[in-house]
Amino acid sequence: MERGFIIDEGYGKRTVPRWVLGEAETSIWTGLKIRGKDKLEVTTYRCRRCGYLESYA
Repeated sequence: MERGFIIDEGYGKRTVPRWVLGEAETSIWTGLKIRGKDKLEVTTYRCRRCGYLESYA
């Protein structure tokens, strides 16, 4: 397993969340430093019976 975090980019628009490799580092200008880091779209599956969610990047 690799450590990372999930981001939701955009202001006033809908986007698919992305998983970013590494530790979350704060930035004064953008909130988080993500330039040059690997980013993968997150896909989530839901069990129709119990509602359990499972996410993959």
